[in-house]
Order: sequence, then C-alpha cells, then structure tokens
Amino acid sequence: MASSSISTPSFILLLLYTLLFALPSTSYPLQNICRQAKNRIFCFKLLGPHSNASLQELNQIVIDTTISSVTKMTSKIQSLLSKTEDPNLKIVYMLCLNYYSAALSTLNAGKDKLKSGEYGDLNGAASTVSRDASSCQQIFTIVPSRPIPIASDNNDLDLLSNVFAVVSRILSGSI
Repeated sequence: MASSSISTPSFILLLLYTLLFALPSTSYPLQNICRQAKNRIFCFKLLGPHSNASLQELNQIVIDTTISSVTKMTSKIQSLLSKTEDPNLKIVYMLCLNYYSAALSTLNAGKDKLKSGEYGDLNGAASTVSRDASSCQQIFTIVPSRPIPIASDNNDLDLLSNVFAVVSRILSGSI
C-alpha cells in the first residue's frame, strides 16, 4: 500500500496560503469611511494613500495630519497678529490662538487615547477640535467688514476633524 505524503516545503507553502487567506484583513474599506464624511473627495484625498491601513493606523494618520494643520495655523495666526494694527482684529487673532492651542492639546490627548486603546473618547476629541475651528471662524464677526484670512484653513480643520470623528466612531464600534 502506497502512502501519499506531502513534502515539507509544499506543506509549509500550503499552510502559509491557508493562513494568509483565512486571516481577516486588518485594513478597512475607505469607501465605508468617506461616505460618512462631510466631504467625500477631501476624505479620499486624505486617506487614499493609506488604503491598506487599519482603523487605528488611519486614525493616527488623521490625528497627525490634523496636528500638522493646527501647528501651521497657529504660526499663520501669530504672523497675522504681529502684522495687524487693528485692535479688534488683534483680539480676534488672540482668541483664535487660544482655540487652536486648545485644539492642539485635545489632539495630543487623542493620540494618547488611541495608543492606550481608549477609542470611545476619540469622538469627543474630534468634536472639540471641530468646535474650536468653528469658534475661531465665528469670532470674526467682531470685525465683519473684513474678509476672513483664515477661513479656508478653518474649513480644512473642520473637514479633518470630521474625518477624525468618522474614523473614531467606527473604531469605537459606535457605527
């Protein structure tokens, strides 16, 4: 009676293929995230280069991108503040600096929450960042005759925080 045996290399290869296709993917379909975002195109531009990332990695990418945006905005506002002579506009810029400083603190705390697996708190952090951008935008009503020099930056921060909120909700299982 002849026994059928598989060679060791063939067995290992078969085992690897089985494990590779049996394990669930760690990436999350971007269309499931971006269809929930305020601006799908913005979302896909932000997350598209990271289509194979896990939800945790995507959230880290969004947080890091948002921190970078807030840091640039803070520098821009400081520059605008130093150049203006208008006392009302100085107040507006100082208030916006406070909002952006709070947003940066919230984002750094969000990074810590993500690292520690406290996903439920991330959505609140995203909402806070969005509120800070909106508050900065609203404070410009003090100087209504002027165009808002950071309006598009505030809008971008709002869109970033929206994607942050969507990924955080999915990660925490709220969706």
